[in-house]
Amino acid sequence: MNSVIIYVDYGEIRFNIKKVMDEKNITKTQLAKRTGLHHQIIDRYYNNKIERYDKDILARICFILNCSLNEIMYYEKPKNTKEN
Repeated sequence: MNSVIIYVDYGEIRFNIKKVMDEKNITKTQLAKRTGLHHQIIDRYYNNKIERYDKDILARICFILNCSLNEIMYYEKPKNTKEN
């Protein structure tokens, strides 16, 4: 049986934790210590390299940064969209 996989660009979820951390003068090391998370995890969110989001991690980050979820993440529409 043959199959074809068609890729559809739905856009992506992006993180701008760096901006919020810079505004609040908090380093990755400080955030890692205060959230109890490994530095590598914070680094992935900081550099927008995360593929699966964990709501507990996001809650910890928002709590420590004293911010809302929409301040640290947003939806980016696909670059090339065709209207039907």
